[in-house]
Amino acid sequence: MKFIIERFDGKKSYEQTYTVEKKDIEALTLLSVLLLIKQTQDVTLNFTASCRCAICGACGVRVNGHAYIACDSKMTELFEEYGDTDAFRIAPLANFKVISDLVVDWEPAMENLRKIKPALVAKSEFSEKEGCRQNQEEFDRIIKQWDCILCGCCASECNKLTADHTDYMEPFVFTHAWRAANDSRSKDPMIHVKPSVTNGLWNCVHCQECANRCPKHISSADDIAGLRALAMRKGLNSGVGPAHAKSFYTDLVEDSGRLNEIRLALRTEGVSTVMRAGTAVTLMSAGKMNPLEVFGGHTIEGHKDLVKMIKAAQAANKE
Repeated sequence: MKFIIERFDGKKSYEQTYTVEKKDIEALTLLSVLLLIKQTQDVTLNFTASCRCAICGACGVRVNGHAYIACDSKMTELFEEYGDTDAFRIAPLANFKVISDLVVDWEPAMENLRKIKPALVAKSEFSEKEGCRQNQEEFDRIIKQWDCILCGCCASECNKLTADHTDYMEPFVFTHAWRAANDSRSKDPMIHVKPSVTNGLWNCVHCQECANRCPKHISSADDIAGLRALAMRKGLNSGVGPAHAKSFYTDLVEDSGRLNEIRLALRTEGVSTVMRAGTAVTLMSAGKMNPLEVFGGHTIEGHKDLVKMIKAAQAANKE
């Protein structure tokens, strides 16, 4: 079978095909296949790997357009997922600058990680003798985020980074910000929340690809939602993002229980912005918006029960 690998020599990109016997690789991982190719066919093929135990996160690559941890991806599973194919296309992680073949530059992502100050700054009341103690419930709040191995799979799949990476950070950066901010031992959650807000927290497009592809089953999308809620509770309510979130809440709880697109746009962007951008005209011409809805609509069936559920969730969250 064939492995079509995207290569880069520092100046030009090209594809190179390597052929192996299928029976020789069925019991291997994808990383073992890459090592086999390097050792027996092409010593110049470059990729990164270290632990071979899905701990270090170094061996992230794309297979047929999707991100995987090579050492944790069995060929039998890939055969099953892609219909027992006779060819795989292997590429470096997306949304990273390629250095050589499957090797990408991690320094910009690490710089973003530094921005949110991922190290724990402990509360002053903790003594040097006893350290920073947590009960089990407090520990369980952050245990999943500690599983992040910085493999980059979430960043590779992120549609926001693909569209525009200039005003957004990698999803795993927000996961580590949420881990530090949500830690009961943290002196001040805002140490991590504020830089998250100023570096694109509200720009997530909710595609959920980070959650879909994470090999550790972490949802950065959920962590981003947690950071947003915490930011708003701490008074960081200005800007389009918080206005959009508050408009959703107003529609669901205080109004009819139905999302009102015309009010949503007006509350989020303001009248002048909506009209200048032509958003209202576009929506109306497409039949997506009735201008009379600005005056409201009928309340959905079961609205009182919806409000009760939302209020109960809010009360439970405070507890």
